[in-house]
Amino acid sequence: MKIKLDEENKQLKIDDNIKITYLMLKFVMISNIFQMLIRIFNTPVANWDLLTWLWIPIGLASFPILYYFTRLSTKEVIPLDEIQHPVPKNFFGRKRLSLKLKNGKTRHIPTNSIKEMEQIQNFINSPQKATT
Repeated sequence: MKIKLDEENKQLKIDDNIKITYLMLKFVMISNIFQMLIRIFNTPVANWDLLTWLWIPIGLASFPILYYFTRLSTKEVIPLDEIQHPVPKNFFGRKRLSLKLKNGKTRHIPTNSIKEMEQIQNFINSPQKATT
């Protein structure tokens, strides 16, 4: 299990090393947008070739993807009082668990089984959280 439920400190510890992955994806999206802007502004419209026309949808698609990744949290230690509520989701028939944080971001939780998901949900919804 990559997730440790720390009952003493009332926090959730996640060891999934997602921070570097999201950082690389953000870098790729920013470089796509930058490449599109360079191609558009350095070349007159009459001289646009197929590559320029391909970079336009790639760059435009990078905007919402970049926004999506900025709305995700990469925190590895999450105190229970920062969690608004757990959000169970079905994605192509596979159940996933996300946490909605008080700062408006979402943190995806890597779970291997439904039992693990239920254990995390019970920990988050436990009466310990109400006492803080």
